[in-house]
Amino acid sequence: MRGTVDRIENGIAVVETEDGMREFPAAEGLRDGDIVDIENGAIVSIDRAEAEARRARMQARLDRMLKKKKKQ
Repeated sequence: MRGTVDRIENGIAVVETEDGMREFPAAEGLRDGDIVDIENGAIVSIDRAEAEARRARMQARLDRMLKKKKKQ
């Protein structure tokens, strides 16, 4: 299963999955917005490349929206 880290609180990662929000022990170096693979109730890997690609797409979308708003 894959999920997106929503936030980290007191060493617990709150992860949004297709089943809803779930909590897991936070892996070292984990950050908000990271994409993680989950197996047997634990985070087993972090897909930093996918997380950075998502951040870039979201930033580009925000930039387009702000540019469009300035033209009005």
